Amino acid sequence: MKNESAYLQATQNLPADASASAPTTVHLPLFRTGSHVGYQGREYTVGHVVISRSQLLVYLQELGSLVDAEKLSIAPTRLELKRH
Repeated sequence: MKNESAYLQATQNLPADASASAPTTVHLPLFRTGSHVGYQGREYTVGHVVISRSQLLVYLQELGSLVDAEKLSIAPTRLELKRH
């Protein structure tokens, strides 16, 4: 989670024609309603996500509270970044 900006910054310096032929692939966590995440050795279901200025919080339905997204474990989602 902490390194997603490094992935995105790497794509900002790509020439426009290079990114059109070969999209950059990154793997980032994707928190969506209904996704299953691990927290303190147990599995929970994501209820919703709260984005504030300095943090990303995830509401866990079974726990009934918000948790910092960096404390959660989730399989990363493969994303392709392309310029249009």
